[in-house]
Amino acid sequence: MNDFDIMQPNLNLIEIDNNEELIKEFIKDMILAPSLSAHKWSKITNQTPNLKIGYPGQHLASLITGMKGSATGARGNDIIDGSEVKSCSKIDQSDKCNNCKTTVLRTTIKCPNCGSTDIKRNNDSKWLIPVRSEDELRMLKEETPRFIFLVTDYPKFEENNYNDIRIRAFEIWVKSERCKNFIVMMESYYRNIFLKHIERNPNKTPAPKNLFPDNYPFYMCNPIKTFECIITNAMKDYEINIIKYIQPNANRYNIESEIMPFNLLSINEYNLLKSKIPNFNNKTLLNEKIRNYLSLRDTDKQIKIIGNKKHKN
Repeated sequence: MNDFDIMQPNLNLIEIDNNEELIKEFIKDMILAPSLSAHKWSKITNQTPNLKIGYPGQHLASLITGMKGSATGARGNDIIDGSEVKSCSKIDQSDKCNNCKTTVLRTTIKCPNCGSTDIKRNNDSKWLIPVRSEDELRMLKEETPRFIFLVTDYPKFEENNYNDIRIRAFEIWVKSERCKNFIVMMESYYRNIFLKHIERNPNKTPAPKNLFPDNYPFYMCNPIKTFECIITNAMKDYEINIIKYIQPNANRYNIESEIMPFNLLSINEYNLLKSKIPNFNNKTLLNEKIRNYLSLRDTDKQIKIIGNKKHKN
């Protein structure tokens, strides 16, 4: 089967229509309203207003893809066509005072312990992808048509704007040649990390594979953005603006994957591309074609992500 056929959603399983209006209604009812209530009570209890995005993410994925779930929660297919949904959120994280190391809520301007305004604001989150057996690896490679990755974050985080929220959805088509690095990455995790940990300690289950949004391995899997919306003034008088939406029935084959930010390249990768591509410079768009010159990094090593933080992947 070629990529054109592989990357065509199953039209027979698309049952939900009027998608954009339903998406806006869902965001209002199931994401914004609970968040507003959580913030109200957080002011009283000083507990985190962070609400988990897992199950709401599955609802949202169904509305974006136009396909229903299988009503099985964590025990079956997230989407009826076998697609797997992974969600993560950078919203309402707990921060830390740089002066006294006290945990500080995102909405708090001054540290409640020492009064310092020198607060480290966290802006990282990750998708967790477990593979715990040969059968799970086989199912991932052979029975899962696509992974749908959702992330909520602050588009103006660097400006300390925590009122505007962004929701994005990406697809990685597992059997597609375009997304072959995803399989390479997951096999590497299972054989070189999971099984090695089991050898050392059979009684302890290793952590799942961590995949961070907006980092080098993610872009090397050639993710296709299918949805993006910006919620302005999310805490008051909000407005939901859908700025990108790929219709559920659209074949993904001719849709470009995301452009990789230039600052994710290492010096060696930059020099490699410079040697391969005429007139290559820091204004060159790192599209899918150019990324074909690059290799997927060793996922056991530390990697860069946007924001100059480093994470073990």
